[in-house]
Amino acid sequence: MMDIAGGIALILFGTRFLRKGLDRLAGARIHRWIETLQKRRGAALLAGFTFGAAAPSSTAQTLFTLQLLNAGQLAGSRLLIFLLGANIGITVTVQLIAFRFFDYYAVMLVLGLLGFQYGRSETVRGIGQTLLGLGFVFLSMTITSNAARELAGVADFQTLMAVATHYRLALVIVAALLTMLMQSSTASIGLTLALGEAGAVTLPVVLAVVIGANIGLGLTSLLAGWGTLEGRRLTWANLVIKCGVAGAVLVAFDPLVNLVTQMPGTLTRHGADLHTGFNVLSALLGLVFAGLLSNWMARLIRPVVAVPAGAAVSTHLDPRALGSPVFALANASREVLRLADDVQGMLAGSWEAYLQRSAEQAAQVRARDDRVDELHTSIKNYLSHISVESLNSRDSELRFGLLHFASQLEAVGDIVAKELCVQALKHAERPLPLAAEDSASLAELQRRVQHRLSMAISLLATRERSLAEEFLKEGEALKEWCIEVQKKHYERLRSGDAEVLEASGYFLDMFNALRRISGQVNSIGHTFRLVGGG
Repeated sequence: MMDIAGGIALILFGTRFLRKGLDRLAGARIHRWIETLQKRRGAALLAGFTFGAAAPSSTAQTLFTLQLLNAGQLAGSRLLIFLLGANIGITVTVQLIAFRFFDYYAVMLVLGLLGFQYGRSETVRGIGQTLLGLGFVFLSMTITSNAARELAGVADFQTLMAVATHYRLALVIVAALLTMLMQSSTASIGLTLALGEAGAVTLPVVLAVVIGANIGLGLTSLLAGWGTLEGRRLTWANLVIKCGVAGAVLVAFDPLVNLVTQMPGTLTRHGADLHTGFNVLSALLGLVFAGLLSNWMARLIRPVVAVPAGAAVSTHLDPRALGSPVFALANASREVLRLADDVQGMLAGSWEAYLQRSAEQAAQVRARDDRVDELHTSIKNYLSHISVESLNSRDSELRFGLLHFASQLEAVGDIVAKELCVQALKHAERPLPLAAEDSASLAELQRRVQHRLSMAISLLATRERSLAEEFLKEGEALKEWCIEVQKKHYERLRSGDAEVLEASGYFLDMFNALRRISGQVNSIGHTFRLVGGG
């Protein structure tokens, strides 16, 4: 029994290691591709299958689906199809087991170790880690199969399995609970297939476990998505489809067993095909009924308490995603973009308060700085909890870039609140007429700084080195322009009276505050010139 327990533990570890290897190899590229592929139902199903094969973890799949849902990129019905497609992708690992790839576990472990341990590029290390993960999964099947052969010869176990055959519903429940406990249908079905190969269980037991494991898969997704209203609606719809298919299979249980028994192939082959078939049927039902189910769930599952707008400080920083760097960094990127939007709004609002001479609007903009500070702290704490050891060089650079971007945005918010808004309040209380040239220069600088902040946001979204270079060149040009403007301003002061000098102080305070904002934003370009991959 300890060998079987050890085999299960190795399956769980191997699956996790495999997912991290695929993340290292092509995680970010796969995610970007998926986000652009889901415009139609068939494309959403294909994208889900691809992601499920690359990340054979129901929890990881649900987290990524919820990430897309929270970002508002796709409708719930499309994401339901995506999630069902991802469940088909999970079965790829079981199919590899059925094709007896586990006979080559030693080759995969050796090649994987060489690539992961001695590879210099992230691509080679990612391939090595992926092969190591598969090698661990296949080694676990070998260990479990050998232990199962010994167990099959035990009279008490034979009696237990003979009795269990007559209690298929109990087997379904046990398999569902086991899958929830391990958070892996691959582990529960892999264990059953190992027992089946050893002759310890029969096809009815395998089918009951397949049904239970898929219900457990749905329950695991439900638990992962329970934290948000939209997550509950999506995962309940997923579970309803799985329970519907499970009910149909239970009704046709005996005829289905007889049909599969007459087909060529081993019990392991039959079990893997039943697992894949269950999820293909679920996905086909999803293609037909996704819209209807999504509407039903929206009516049945309503918000318990209305949440006031703006009550939540951070919305994308899901702590459950911290175990996967690709998920966590994607979440943090979205939150930094949200922080950037807030700071952009503050900058525009402070200028509007100045133009309108509105003390009330200036005070409102200043109050928003507290929210910016809280959001910056949340992002910093979230990124600091990502395990540095699990990051490749590219992700490590991105993590630094996000920390730096968030820090610069927080500094910009402080300048807006403590300098620009203060000047706007002074202007509202005691307007000082500026020279026409100074007013025009101030308006032009504000426009260009606002534009540069927008460019910085684009830089975060694309992370293109060429865009960073262009961004920095514009920054240098703006710096030279500012120097010329200030030179001309000082020239005009020669013949000024006391009122002109007082207005000059006001102009220079505003002008220099905007220049400091440009300088803070400019450092973002230096960071992403290093981080960018283009």
